[in-house]
Amino acid sequence: MSPTLALVILSWIAIVILYLALAAVLREVRMLRRRLDERAATAAPPAELVLPASFVERVAAPGRERTVLVADATCPLCRHAAAVLAERATPEFRPVLLTYEPPDTWSSLPGAVEVVQDRDAWSSLAHLSPPVILTVGADGSVGSLHLPSNERDIAAALAVGAPSPELERSS
Repeated sequence: MSPTLALVILSWIAIVILYLALAAVLREVRMLRRRLDERAATAAPPAELVLPASFVERVAAPGRERTVLVADATCPLCRHAAAVLAERATPEFRPVLLTYEPPDTWSSLPGAVEVVQDRDAWSSLAHLSPPVILTVGADGSVGSLHLPSNERDIAAALAVGAPSPELERSS
C-alpha cells in the first residue's frame, strides 16, 4: 500500500470519528437541555426572578394568570412559538409577547396577542435563552417557567396555559 493511500484512509477514519464524537456531544447537550426544562417546569421559579412592577401592572389580569412568551424576532424557535401562541389566542385567552424590540416587528401577530415592549422586564429575564414561556399571576408571581428546546416542547408548554381549540369545538 502506498503512503498516500494510507494517509487518505487514515484521514477518512479520523473524519468519521470526529463526526461521531460531535453527534454524541450534540445528543448529550439536547438531553441536558430537556432535563433542565423538565426541572424548571416542575420546580418553583428561582427566588431571584422578579418581574418589574411596571410590566406586571401592564399585563396583570385581576384574579387570573397570564401566559407570557419572552421572544426575540431573530430566533426561529421564538417565531414558531409566537405562531402557536397566536393560533391559541382567543378573546378569553389573551397571551402576552414580551420583547425588547419595537412592537412593529411582531405586526404579523393577531390583535388577540398583546405585544409588550419592556426593556426592564426583558433585562430581568435576559439570563434565560429565548423563547421562555411563563405564567404570571396578577401579583407578578411566576407560576411556571418553560424553556422549550423544540416545537414539541412549545406545544406542550402552551397546552398548560391555553384552552385547546379541539376542546372548545367539542363542547
